[in-house]
Amino acid sequence: MATKKCINGHQYDASIYGDNCPFCPSHEATAMIPNGGSSSGGETAVIGHEAPTIPMNEGAGGEFAGGGTVIRRADGQPMTGGAGGNKKLVGVLVSYSVDPMGEVYKIYEGRNIIGRAPVCDIAIPSDENMSGQHLLILYVEAEGIVWAEDQKSSNGTYINGKFSRGMIELHTNDLIVIGGTKFIFFQIPR
Repeated sequence: MATKKCINGHQYDASIYGDNCPFCPSHEATAMIPNGGSSSGGETAVIGHEAPTIPMNEGAGGEFAGGGTVIRRADGQPMTGGAGGNKKLVGVLVSYSVDPMGEVYKIYEGRNIIGRAPVCDIAIPSDENMSGQHLLILYVEAEGIVWAEDQKSSNGTYINGKFSRGMIELHTNDLIVIGGTKFIFFQIPR
């Protein structure tokens, strides 16, 4: 790893980021480097410091500024709708179907859509038996209950081995099967 230090004191891997510090908040930053070999002698030259390679915080207009974290879905798009953002984390789904080593998917307050379509909060595009928008997981803070509802999918939803239509209350350790993917649900205590 070729470490480099920017003018703000951040250390980063130059083999990945080059001269663009991923921690610096602005493309306006400048760096002072020795100007060796110039005709003016050993003076110091100012060079521009480009914008970070990895966005650190997405602003209201879609622009990026430093200081925060952008949560992204597996397809690299920022999370929108019912998941992510400033929503409270209320549970997780664990699956060994997508990756044998295990995958964890976060469930946030409000609406969480699971399906094959990339617009879903939890997108599983590799499962051809899953509908585009297969399952809604809903958490309402006032109730403190996590609900699951099949979204009129082709192959249905199975919770703890039972075919489920309509709103079903979820509990920790419930087994959810949609398409060819199995999930274990864990609710985070209030």
